Amino acid sequence: MNSNVTSISEDFSHRSTILYWNEQIKVYLTPNTILLSIFLLIGVPGNLAVIFIYQCRLSKKTSGRYFIVPLAWTDTFALLVTGAINITQNTRQVTFPGFGTCKLLIYMSYVSISISLYILVGIAVQRYLKICRPFGRQMILTWRRRSVYLCILVSVLTYIPVLFYFGRVEGRNPNLGNVTGYQCSIIHSSKSKLKWFRIFQGFGAFATFCVVIIVTVLYILITKVIIKHERKRNANLVHPGKQQTTEDILLHHTRETNMRPNITTRVTEEKDIFTKTDQQKSIFRISFMFMTISLVGFLAYLPFWSFIFIEANNPLFWKNMSSVSFHICLTLRRMYMVNHLCNPFIYGVFDKAFRVEVKKLFGKQ
Repeated sequence: MNSNVTSISEDFSHRSTILYWNEQIKVYLTPNTILLSIFLLIGVPGNLAVIFIYQCRLSKKTSGRYFIVPLAWTDTFALLVTGAINITQNTRQVTFPGFGTCKLLIYMSYVSISISLYILVGIAVQRYLKICRPFGRQMILTWRRRSVYLCILVSVLTYIPVLFYFGRVEGRNPNLGNVTGYQCSIIHSSKSKLKWFRIFQGFGAFATFCVVIIVTVLYILITKVIIKHERKRNANLVHPGKQQTTEDILLHHTRETNMRPNITTRVTEEKDIFTKTDQQKSIFRISFMFMTISLVGFLAYLPFWSFIFIEANNPLFWKNMSSVSFHICLTLRRMYMVNHLCNPFIYGVFDKAFRVEVKKLFGKQ
């Protein structure tokens, strides 16, 4: 009887010590938890608004906006998953609930981030064909859908190894009687497995680097075409008649074919020219919008990947810094969440039709 009472007392004392240890960490990480909560409160409603507006009101107006809805769904999923894993790590650092929960959340966070990056490639290819190869083969609806499915499939398969390298790991605190807690982290294993993990990380970094290079090159080519077009347009405005656009040549050919066109025909042709110009401006504006999204995404992911490499090569990195440095580095490491919440604001800046629908949604005409 006495042994049972002693065992229960020791167990209660052990649990109390773990909870005390966890509470200390929870309080210490409160500023970061508040920041992550703000990210979720801004990002999730913003992306849901994007999905509603583009899916229900703008989805059929132009093919250039097709990728916005899949990207918004991905961003919403990524925010929920990364928010769940990060906030849980902040509030239950040494009492993380469940071995499988840790694996699943980390795996889904990697997959959602990867899908978002690969969709940016699909967007860049689609914009390149639209701007630089307007008379060539374009990404029809079927291929746009398949590209999204391909992004999902590649991401799901690529990050399967994450399930073997992450899990619920024991951690000890010598300052509290060597009490044992459980954290969601990289599983400490043999040197051979750690070597394969670093190879896997190198492969992921290489894939991300390729994505950055491909998207950068495509948008450089797109920017050159847009600048060239704008120079021609400005030259026509300054020196009318000296330089002809494609529309002018077509109009001149029409006038030669019909020696006496009526006034109605000329007015219609002029309206067509203005309509084409407006369409080109809209295409260019949407292209700049996606360029901005890609740039913000890469800048947001850069600290994330940098810290992953630092952690892999220096396991004691987070233990050897001051409180201020720790919070700054932790914020930078989780700054990738910004990429998943800022797109609604970028759409609001570049897409006039989206702004109009947002005003209607909130009853402002």
